[in-house]
Amino acid sequence: MSDRTGAGHSMPLADLLSALPTYRTPAEALGHIRVRGITSDSRRVKPGVLFVAYPGVWVDAHRYIPDAVARGAVAVVGERPADEYSSFPVPYVQVPDGREALAWLAAAWHGHPSRRLRVIGITGTDGKTTTTALTAAVLEATGATVGVISTIGARIGHHQVETGAHVTTPDALETQGYLGRMVEAGARYAVIETTSHGLAQHRVTGVAFDVAVVTNITHEHLDIHGTVENYRKAKAMLFASLATAYRKPETPKVSVLNADDSSYQYLRHHAADITITYGVEARADVRAVDIRYTNQGTRFTVESPVGRFQLFTHLLGGFNVYNALAATAVGLSQGATAEHIQAGIARVERVTGRMEPIDEGQDFLALVDFAHTPVSLEQALKAARTMAEGRVIVVFGSAGLRDVAKRSMMGRVAARFADLAVFTAEDPRTEDVNEIIAEIARGARAAGAREGRDYVCIPDRAAAIEWAVFQAEPGDVVMACGKGHEPTMCYGETEYPWNEHEVMRAAIRKRQQQERHDR
Repeated sequence: MSDRTGAGHSMPLADLLSALPTYRTPAEALGHIRVRGITSDSRRVKPGVLFVAYPGVWVDAHRYIPDAVARGAVAVVGERPADEYSSFPVPYVQVPDGREALAWLAAAWHGHPSRRLRVIGITGTDGKTTTTALTAAVLEATGATVGVISTIGARIGHHQVETGAHVTTPDALETQGYLGRMVEAGARYAVIETTSHGLAQHRVTGVAFDVAVVTNITHEHLDIHGTVENYRKAKAMLFASLATAYRKPETPKVSVLNADDSSYQYLRHHAADITITYGVEARADVRAVDIRYTNQGTRFTVESPVGRFQLFTHLLGGFNVYNALAATAVGLSQGATAEHIQAGIARVERVTGRMEPIDEGQDFLALVDFAHTPVSLEQALKAARTMAEGRVIVVFGSAGLRDVAKRSMMGRVAARFADLAVFTAEDPRTEDVNEIIAEIARGARAAGAREGRDYVCIPDRAAAIEWAVFQAEPGDVVMACGKGHEPTMCYGETEYPWNEHEVMRAAIRKRQQQERHDR
């Protein structure tokens, strides 16, 4: 639920409603009402607040309208017919979509801050957070102040703000609030990691995007969208918005597409003033050639409209070449030079929970990565293979109450690309963790893996990571996938504190202590 009470701030209700695409309420009912805040959580209603109701995942907030009015709501916005609330003492505003209305109201409440920024939206199944970080670094290298909203948090100037345990795109009121603070901080750019459900749930509706970027579109979030086609349509909303978003002076609308990904054919028809493609295999405007991988990073040559230039990224793995190319394409669209791009890309030494090394002086490589889809797991394992002198050992699970079909797919990926896999918990929520693991294992067996030889099942994630660490030999890679930066683990309906980095460190230290004792 959302809340923005805006202490000391008020607006005429009629002015707020003028931001809505459409609504129904008698004009005379609005009178001279002033709104002192907006919320979609009836528990946070205070006198003077506008309450917005819509059907949620678990409950329909329309049932709380009487409570909101009793708490002092000055008006109500909702989807149900107005005649159901004709006896209420405050105006009821009927809209086709409550989430969409909330987004436009939030934008108006904060003074449409995205219209005073250049806004880059980055969507895709994998690589969004890293591409967001790289893009922000490139733009900052030009001397601009940049605000960022990503999985890891919101950054406004040099101030970091947490955005929640499992949320990538904050809700509309929070998003607009962050954008407003970016404007106040003198930012020129806002870079927003934009999820499919954030788009579908109108969390970024009302944001005037100028650049839309896609990393890739693969199998994920079918629990939310139902079908791959619906998932693709949700991602495409970002690109479709370029045609209708507020136009800023001398600011073209730019589409940045991955020429090597299947999403290219799907998204290339969306209108934009400028379309820039990037890739490695296919012909593209921004293309990487002569790629050289090491355990310290990756070097490659970029072929681009401004000529050829060298890039180095500290980030490991072939997929990070694509992420760097996407950031390069955005930079070029905004007038960045090759030198700006080189400096920005090289400045990002690591992204929290993304192929992040854990170094306790051990004789094997330990990594923490957020890979939690079949494609991202495959990419992570392939990257690990290039770094391994010995075996690749991976620990992962699959989230409960989420996309079920990907579980066996991830098991098959582990069987093909890892030498040893440990299947474990990853936010099982109210599902039985052993049943989730069994589905992963079925996929592994279907690909020829054998329990005890190629994989083991250890439901306790800390114990699973420790077991993997204790199996490692010199030159091996041990990688824990699926949690990355996330600070909690969900069992049942409770979020318990979790730190993948510290769990990995503790396992390595325990092994080292045992080795010293054995000597």
